[in-house]
Amino acid sequence: MVVAAAQAEPIDTTVTIVSPENIAFRFRLAGPASRSLAFLVDSLLIGAAAFAILIAVGMLGVLAEAFIGVALAGLFFLWWGYGAACEVLANGRTAGKAVLGLRVVSPTGLSINPAQAILRNLLRTVDLVPPFFPGLVAMAWTSRMQRLGDLAAGTMVVLDRSQKTPRPPRADDSEGNIVPVGFRPDRRLMEAFAAYVGRRADLSPGRREELAGIATRRLCAAWGVPAPPNSDRLICELYSRTVLSDAENSP
Repeated sequence: MVVAAAQAEPIDTTVTIVSPENIAFRFRLAGPASRSLAFLVDSLLIGAAAFAILIAVGMLGVLAEAFIGVALAGLFFLWWGYGAACEVLANGRTAGKAVLGLRVVSPTGLSINPAQAILRNLLRTVDLVPPFFPGLVAMAWTSRMQRLGDLAAGTMVVLDRSQKTPRPPRADDSEGNIVPVGFRPDRRLMEAFAAYVGRRADLSPGRREELAGIATRRLCAAWGVPAPPNSDRLICELYSRTVLSDAENSP
C-alpha cells in the first residue's frame, strides 16, 4: 500500500510546506498540461466576452462611437485584468483553474496578495512569446514548475487541495521510553521532524529507515542510549510528542 501511494504521488511533483506551527502540508504541483487547459478555458471565456462586447457596440448603431471608449476599456480589462482580478477575489483561482482544480498559492502555501496576482498576469504575455514560449521552458527547468510570471511574483500553481499530514504511528514502549523526560528539540529540529513526517508517505520503508536512522543515531548518541530497531517510529514519536502537542495546545 505504501509503494502504491508513492507511485500515485511522485515525489518530484509534490511540495511539502511546514507551517509556522510546524505542521506539514503537502501540495501536488500543477503541470504544463493542466495549466494549458486552464488557460484555454480562460481564453475562450475572454474571447466570448469580447465578442459579446463588440456585438453590443455594433447593435448601438449611430451611438456606437459614443461607447467605443467604454468598449475598448472593457476589452483591455478582459485581457490584462481578468486573471489578476479572479485570482485576488477567488483565492488564486480563475474560471479555468476552477474547472481544472488548480489554484495559485505563495511558496508558503498561503493565498497570494494583489501585487503577486497583478505581476504574474502582466508577465503572462512574455511567457507566451513564440516560438520558444519562455513560460513552458521555465516550467520544465524549475523544481516547482514555475513560469516566468511565477518566478517574478513568488507564486506556484498547485492542485486545489492541501493534504494535512495524518497523525503518524506511535512508537512502542521499548522505543518511546528511551526519549529523555522533558526533551525539547530546537526549532530547526522540529521543522526537520515535520518535513520528514510530511514526506514519509512518499518513501519506501527502507528509505524511511535510512533517513530516520541518521537523526536517530545522533539523538541516541547524545542521550547515551542504544538506537532502537525502528528509527522511523521513533522520529514519528518525537514529532507527535513535540510538534503535534505544541500545535494542539496552542491557543
